[in-house]
Amino acid sequence: MSGPDAGLCGGLKEEIGSRIRGSVAIAAIGNILRADDGLGSKLIELLLARGVKARLFDCGTAPENYIFPILAASCETVVLVDAADMGIAPGASRVLDPDKIMNVSFSTHSPSPRLFIDLLKTGRDDINIFILSVQPKSTMLGAPMSKEVLAGLETLSGILSELLA
Repeated sequence: MSGPDAGLCGGLKEEIGSRIRGSVAIAAIGNILRADDGLGSKLIELLLARGVKARLFDCGTAPENYIFPILAASCETVVLVDAADMGIAPGASRVLDPDKIMNVSFSTHSPSPRLFIDLLKTGRDDINIFILSVQPKSTMLGAPMSKEVLAGLETLSGILSELLA
């Protein structure tokens, strides 16, 4: 990749790569009826098309319903993907530490990712979990996904498919 985002993408790839160990599950959280809040579902679709080597879970607005299937997958790393207002450019991504998410406003669903993470760790305390958040432009009910988030997801799916080849 070249251009102004090349360094940012390289840094994101390096950060994600440094957190992955062993087999990987990707759990996408969000509401497809609320514009960019549905970005997790779109990312899962893109990763499926790329044939990424990971267990993929489109959890929608009820991630708690996927706790047992995710644990049954016996993956060493779980990546949670969610829209979050981090005060950065729409479509930009950040890796967040689950222990440091108190000042981040996650999308329109409940319970919070923190509770979901705690429940996963109750089932398996050695599991490696991190959050991959994307800045939404809009979470308006019935609105389409923004072009900024779609472009960011294309980049993110490329990074993940390289790391999980």
